[in-house]
Amino acid sequence: MKFNRYIILFALFFGCSVTYGQSFDDAVNDLKDLMVKAAAENDNSMKQPYIKSFSELLQKTLKQPNSLRQSFDSVPYLKVLSSDDGVLRIFNWGAPDKDGKYTYYAIIQRRMGDKNSPLSDIYVLEDTKNDVIKPEETTLRYPDWYGCLYYEILERQDMGKTMYVLMGLDFNDNISYKKYIDILTFNPQGIPYFGAPVFIDDEEGIKSRIIFEYSAQSQMYLRYHNEVDKIVFNWLHPIHPEKKDDKSYYVADITYDGFEFKHGKWVKVRNILLKRKIQK
Repeated sequence: MKFNRYIILFALFFGCSVTYGQSFDDAVNDLKDLMVKAAAENDNSMKQPYIKSFSELLQKTLKQPNSLRQSFDSVPYLKVLSSDDGVLRIFNWGAPDKDGKYTYYAIIQRRMGDKNSPLSDIYVLEDTKNDVIKPEETTLRYPDWYGCLYYEILERQDMGKTMYVLMGLDFNDNISYKKYIDILTFNPQGIPYFGAPVFIDDEEGIKSRIIFEYSAQSQMYLRYHNEVDKIVFNWLHPIHPEKKDDKSYYVADITYDGFEFKHGKWVKVRNILLKRKIQK
């Protein structure tokens, strides 16, 4: 019994925790295999068992002590975002069906305790955006989530509370894409919430998340820009004036607006001038 206890302590110390008899390397290899098999299936009914197994194995792996130290960079089609404060990681992936419509998946991993703690909580999210009637005005409580593929995470402090700002892409359909700016916070009980009334636009009022929709044939820039300390994005306009009510005809130009963080809010700023050219 004492010998077994020493083995467990050794594994915890060196980050070699096991998942049902697997090392982390073995688990990652199995995750890679499941994702490759899922991607190879065009039939959604055949794809889903691999996605389900992938999610279950990833959850088991992330529940292990010291999993926060492990890299999953080699798993294809899996995006892992880490917050600068070392508290948060978001594991995010999407699966298209034969018609090109995507279903999105995400798991939040949040460190428990101080920055050196090996323990974490996980939160498995459910993409419920198709049920949200007014998405720019709605706050969603875990497990509900406005699904997409996140590619950038910022953190800001307001009144001692951390606000995570997320930017993501949604391959909406074959004719238009969407990009989002969303807010992730945790209540005192540790429950995640998405969306918050912190986006201020003098023309459009207060919003809980920002949604851009544009032609799938166009490219749009949406990122935090360190040079100006703002979230910067292109203007979008219809390529044909008579199509102003159809977002699939909207394209990006070379003019930029943004959001600047002031007193706990993200305030819209217009006509931002950038010194260097940016890549979409």
